[in-house]
Amino acid sequence: MKPCKHCGAELADEAIICRECGETQPLPESKSAFSENIDFSMPYLSIETSKKNKNTKKDKIDDKNYSASEKSNSNKDNAENTNTIKDISDKMIDPLERAYAKRDKRNKLIRIAALVVVCVIILSSGAYFLFRSSGYHRTLDKYIDGRTSSGGTNYMSIVPEIYLINAESLYNMKRPNIKSTTNNYLEYVENQYTADYGSNLTFSYKITSERTADDSNSIKNIEESIRTTYKTELDISEIAYVTIRLTTKGSVTQSTENKSLTFYKYDGNWYSMDAMEVVKFACENSGYNMW
Repeated sequence: MKPCKHCGAELADEAIICRECGETQPLPESKSAFSENIDFSMPYLSIETSKKNKNTKKDKIDDKNYSASEKSNSNKDNAENTNTIKDISDKMIDPLERAYAKRDKRNKLIRIAALVVVCVIILSSGAYFLFRSSGYHRTLDKYIDGRTSSGGTNYMSIVPEIYLINAESLYNMKRPNIKSTTNNYLEYVENQYTADYGSNLTFSYKITSERTADDSNSIKNIEESIRTTYKTELDISEIAYVTIRLTTKGSVTQSTENKSLTFYKYDGNWYSMDAMEVVKFACENSGYNMW
């Protein structure tokens, strides 16, 4: 034991600081502060410092653990909040908003389907009329229509101009006379049909067979027939032999018959030999008042 140099309190021999007054005690002369053999001990200070360091480390670990836990809880809370907002948003748009969206989608699909159908119809109709106008079908339509109304006009349009010129000379008739004579004859025919079938007379047809020919023998035979029968020279490029099922219908009765027709292509247009026969018959018999 040794006394404190300042207050006299008894201290341990190795004590450096007095517990009573807190003053530093001088080192013994035989020992140096930097000596390797010095036993530098501060029991109460060392204990407190160790405890403080341990508490600091523990606090840091606790803070770190708390931060990680807090961060995890925060992320979990954010996820829950997001899901809650999403659920609320979904509930807000259900059922009205979803119904509107479904209706708009359905209407869009309907519009697209309708547009596709319209395009198909337009293309089909265009192809159909293009085919009919480029082939003999339009001439066939005029031949059938001429049996009921404006027969002279329709039939005059489906016989070659060169034949009408020859008919003027052959029958000593002007063009208007040929047209009116043909009209009168067709009106007479229509009246006969009306007497047999009743009023509201209509004609319809369906093609049952058709065959085209452009070989030299077939063309030569038709050209020779037109030359002999109609006194007209034609340079034909194609022929169509057509069989139709012709239905005549009135207010009283109706009937169906098969009829064979011949069409030919001359100078880029299609004409009817049967229409030529009607014009020829009307011109040849107009003076006999047969109708």
